[in-house]
Amino acid sequence: MPDFEELKTKEQLESNHSVLNSLNQMLHHDFCPQINEWVYWMKNPFWCLSLSILTALVCGLLVNSAILYIATALAMIIVVGVLWPWVSVKGLSAELSFNKVRTHCGESVGARLIVTNNWPWPAWGVYLRHPFSEHSDHLCEVAIDCIPGWKTSEYTWNFIPRKRGVYSTSTAFLETAFPFGLYKKKISLSMDSVLIVWPEISKLAFMPELREVSSSEDRFASHRAGDYGDVIGTRTFRLGDSLRRVHWSQSARQGQMIVTERQAAAVCALRVIPDLNQSHYQNNSSESLEAVIRITASICDSLLKQHACVECLIGNQLFRCEGNLRDHYKLLDELACIPANGLPSAEVKPVKSALPEFIVTNSSGYLKQMQIGSLTHRSRSIVVQDPPLQESDHDSVCQCEPWMRLNHPDESRDKTFADSWKKACYAS
Repeated sequence: MPDFEELKTKEQLESNHSVLNSLNQMLHHDFCPQINEWVYWMKNPFWCLSLSILTALVCGLLVNSAILYIATALAMIIVVGVLWPWVSVKGLSAELSFNKVRTHCGESVGARLIVTNNWPWPAWGVYLRHPFSEHSDHLCEVAIDCIPGWKTSEYTWNFIPRKRGVYSTSTAFLETAFPFGLYKKKISLSMDSVLIVWPEISKLAFMPELREVSSSEDRFASHRAGDYGDVIGTRTFRLGDSLRRVHWSQSARQGQMIVTERQAAAVCALRVIPDLNQSHYQNNSSESLEAVIRITASICDSLLKQHACVECLIGNQLFRCEGNLRDHYKLLDELACIPANGLPSAEVKPVKSALPEFIVTNSSGYLKQMQIGSLTHRSRSIVVQDPPLQESDHDSVCQCEPWMRLNHPDESRDKTFADSWKKACYAS
């Protein structure tokens, strides 16, 4: 039994921690966001020094002339704090490049920065800042303490992109505010390099049982189980198996559920349709859109590695991949270039096909598709549940369950997605 005093001390510490957290949240809460644009200028010490100079001038003229020396000293600080960064940056030129053209989100990429300082004196406190494309919250910062004068310096480091997209170095710049941080001066880089970051991809080891494009009797694989060829054996029942595959006589003889396994088509074809309509991702539900893109990339990549024929409809563009690496890269490049808020409704046009369709959408998009009756008997829906704070009040849970559902966008990153895909493939 734990000591009563220890329990009491632990409860008191937890209570104090809770109070400190509440106080911290209160101190960091923005109570008047509407007036931020009128007061944010006060954060810059330049304006504080300017007000100090004005106050010193008034006091020097009205009270004591010796205070004018203080105003002069403050003015000299402002002059040095503004001119030094401006002069230092004027002598710099830089190039930024990556050692890869394409990579996956979360993978390390080698970055190289070459800086030339044309001045005889060094440049201190230089930052490389890189607000990549439209992801304004994804900022790469590299600090350089000193760039020697009359010298070309090279800096290398590993950069890990956290979001998909096209990372262009044309948006990067060098910046310095040394020595006082009163004024920031920046210069853009002289070379434009591009890094295409593909979405995260989960490995899916199973393939849904789909008929091939042109069904024929001699194109079945004996090493993969399915429903359309000869019987290749029996096995014990697994969670998700269809009842039509149960071998009842063997089940009665063995005393447990036994199912049959048939051959599967050696080549299957399907179409993957990600729901990119930006009207389905209101209230800043970008997490659901990113999950839809990740799932689409995972399905296409995994099925292509299993020698399937995959079509992907992105907006009004149809990408057909049949094992060609060039087509595969082209599809992933297009998924990387999708805007962060989705595509306009005018650019999302359905294209009819006789192939089985996998529609990847969020809960709002699935509800709207059910209401307008756009889903067919060949469609299998994969639904990503919107986070609770981003669901609209009128979006009720549909009684028609989709082929597969993920309860949170983050599940598309972990093993939950692969397990759900496996169970859905068994049940189909």
